[in-house]
Amino acid sequence: MQAVTVRERAAGLAGLSVTEEPYPHAAENDVIVRVHAAGFTPGELDWPGTWSDRAGRDRTPSVPGHELSGVVAELGYGTTGLTVGQRVFGLTDWARNGSLAEYAAVEARNLAPLPVDVGHTVAAALPISGLTAWQGLFDHGRLAAGQSVLIHGAAGGVGSIAVQLAREAGARVIGTGRAGDRDTALGLGVDAFLDLQADPLEEAGQVDVVFDVIGGDILDRSAALVRAGGTLVTIASP
Repeated sequence: MQAVTVRERAAGLAGLSVTEEPYPHAAENDVIVRVHAAGFTPGELDWPGTWSDRAGRDRTPSVPGHELSGVVAELGYGTTGLTVGQRVFGLTDWARNGSLAEYAAVEARNLAPLPVDVGHTVAAALPISGLTAWQGLFDHGRLAAGQSVLIHGAAGGVGSIAVQLAREAGARVIGTGRAGDRDTALGLGVDAFLDLQADPLEEAGQVDVVFDVIGGDILDRSAALVRAGGTLVTIASP
């Protein structure tokens, strides 16, 4: 099969090349997915798992990419819950060959059925940003219906999904971004929008949750906006 591979860490994006690679092996509880669309994050080339396995052994040439959407081509021994021919999307393991290939081996637990009304390209763009937004809002922020949330970068890859998830959960959503993001954020369902370059951040008032993707001064100033018992979550810094 054809795949995009990397061999030299120092080469960066210029080191990506299309090569012929062996068809992946389906281990126990694995699924082989025929990839229709895949997602790639440039930062992956700095991740240790791109270059070595969990035992620290070099695994190049390696296939990057961790988001994918496609069709189940094969089931590994003991795999249940999915069927050959089923449309799926999800995440590949950090320390195994990834999604930038015609076929990828994925643990079945890291895949979900893909609804018929969602295209493969859209689905492959969702997993990392969507899980980041979900975990930030609900696992860490404990956002609930009737609460208020301030989402920085509301029109961005993570923020745009966070806005929709927060609205679906019944929260009041205040979004921030640049002036050009206003219409996009309002279209996604924010109740109010603040232009970070023109509007005082304090206009947001007190909120139950701040979800930050920007960091720096915006993160520092946001702490004062969290009401007692509330939560500030950031993905921009440790």
